[in-house]
Amino acid sequence: MELGDILEIKLDQVKGVGPKLLYTFRNNSIWSTYDLILRYPKTYQDFSIDQINHLKHKEKITVSGKITTPIKDNPYARVHMASFHMELFGDQIEVIAFNRPYLSKQFFLNDEIVVQGTYQLYKHQIIAQTVIKKEKNIEIKPIYHIGDIHDKTVTNIVKTIFDEDLVQIYETIPDVFLDKYQMPKRMDAYKMIHLPKSFDEIKQAKRRFKYEEAFYLQLKLKAELKARQVPRDPIAYDIDQIKAFISELPYELTNDQKQAVNDIYKDYHRPYGHYRLIQGDVGSGKTLVTCLATLPFLQLHKQVALMAPTELLATQHYQYFKTLLKEANICLLTGKTKQKQLVKEQIKQGVYDIVIGTHALIEDDVVFHDLSLIIIDEQHKFGVDTRNKLIDKSKCNDVIFLTATPIPRTLAMVAFGESNVSIIKEKPMHRKKVDTHYLIKKDIHKLYEAIDQKIKNKEHVFVVVPAISSDKVDDNIDSVYQELTLNISAPIYVLHGKQSKEEQESQMEKFMYNPGSILLATTMIEVGIDIPTATLIAIYAAEHFGLSQLHQLRGRVGRSHLPSQCFVISQKEDIERLEILTKTDDGFKLSEYDLIQRGPGDFLGSEQSGYLDFKFLDLISDYPILMEASKNVEWLMQQKDFYTNIKYKYLQRYIKNNIKI
Repeated sequence: MELGDILEIKLDQVKGVGPKLLYTFRNNSIWSTYDLILRYPKTYQDFSIDQINHLKHKEKITVSGKITTPIKDNPYARVHMASFHMELFGDQIEVIAFNRPYLSKQFFLNDEIVVQGTYQLYKHQIIAQTVIKKEKNIEIKPIYHIGDIHDKTVTNIVKTIFDEDLVQIYETIPDVFLDKYQMPKRMDAYKMIHLPKSFDEIKQAKRRFKYEEAFYLQLKLKAELKARQVPRDPIAYDIDQIKAFISELPYELTNDQKQAVNDIYKDYHRPYGHYRLIQGDVGSGKTLVTCLATLPFLQLHKQVALMAPTELLATQHYQYFKTLLKEANICLLTGKTKQKQLVKEQIKQGVYDIVIGTHALIEDDVVFHDLSLIIIDEQHKFGVDTRNKLIDKSKCNDVIFLTATPIPRTLAMVAFGESNVSIIKEKPMHRKKVDTHYLIKKDIHKLYEAIDQKIKNKEHVFVVVPAISSDKVDDNIDSVYQELTLNISAPIYVLHGKQSKEEQESQMEKFMYNPGSILLATTMIEVGIDIPTATLIAIYAAEHFGLSQLHQLRGRVGRSHLPSQCFVISQKEDIERLEILTKTDDGFKLSEYDLIQRGPGDFLGSEQSGYLDFKFLDLISDYPILMEASKNVEWLMQQKDFYTNIKYKYLQRYIKNNIKI
């Protein structure tokens, strides 16, 4: 997103750009001088002359000297070879260049040259990758990879554009921050990155562009957050009643749970509706935190809605809330709800304090009496439009998003703002760590032995595969079912997405009420299944899953005091990645590894990850830059003249053009 009224100058107006070059540029979406300036070099080749005291065998070197013998071609070799001698450190050294037939036509005796290549000590040779004339040598050569256009040609065109002022570059960062961090102005940064005099200049330009990307990301997020803040009176509540409720719980809250509850209650003190993301690692007790979040609204006789992505998960929430909040009127609204119209009418009349359901909650004829708090579980399972349809039914925009998928800290901050994220990492004391084992398929007998023992103990076993049929991967519902029936003597139930809802529920119920059985399933069991006697999960073809998803699946076991195991099975060796899973049960560490390997889309979905397509900024290593940009934008938006000061006109225009609520 670029700012200001850009002076568009077509490339065919630039000296040296003929029809052939123009055609290639346009095929690469480069139409104007500004487009070309925005096309940063992919990398750089270093031609600075090495200061060498003595040469080592197979050392990569860049040296300068004079050609002392005519260049000889050997066109009859299988690969064309050119050879000559050059003077180096008062000695003669042979230079060999392969596939360079033009050398003998362009280079002559006594020419001063620069050679980049590999030194062969025992033959006293340099195997050259590059040979150029010294007077044409630039120490740093930008590499662009724009079609078949020579990089030197691109550099010459860029230099002409800058020398003849054929591009208009507006400044986008307020001077106060440029001065504070001693960053170059935008025009200077573009010159540094295209025509660098040193690698330090490249570093300074990239530092500026990293900050620029972080700054405008934070500006977008904070402007969106401000636009969502609906004014309301601070929420009053009887803290003594809430403390009494917590004191009667059968177990003490973990420190992380306490902090999350405190964060939520601080939000209630604010004079506007608030968004909060609760990240609870699998088995960390985030559902209890959301129960406590509803208490002030129950005191005030205001409605709460909780939306879950599946009927199974919604039903589990309903049962949990009914058990914990005995005085509250709670209903369940899903596709299976009987007397649905009556339930909807009672919701409208305010009969129910808490309404728990699936997508059914967003239907047009579901009207709330006084909806004041919205809880969206597994928020990444819903599209933005679905979430907003439910949020629009509330007057105050107090929303709590829940996720059991650990999101790396930087991504959580990016998506929700640093002050709006609460993290629950601690597990309740009674939860035991799940022993995780990594198996190559040839060692599968070890899994069968472990399953046999669980079946004898009358415990439940999950077996997960990535696909239903054999046209996808070798390990699928069909093939693994045959394997299990041949090797395990136990009831096997099957669950996958092609079954009808009735069949899915039937298989799930039979499994749950039959200890000593196996559920063979796709990733449908990733969330929403809580069976205390489930103590073993086996995940076939684990190379097809991200670490965070494997961690989520592992969370289906180890939900009681019983010892539990997780087996990840791979057809091929995937040792480095899958070994990490066996060594840690910290979902946040695993998510950071996944972020590096798979990118942000796996965590935030396409709607949010779309504006995380950075050219310079790295969400993990550049976290300090994100933090500085966050503080700077916060300060800037608090300035009284922010929306009127002419100095900030480009920032204002950016907000106007890019913030869509």
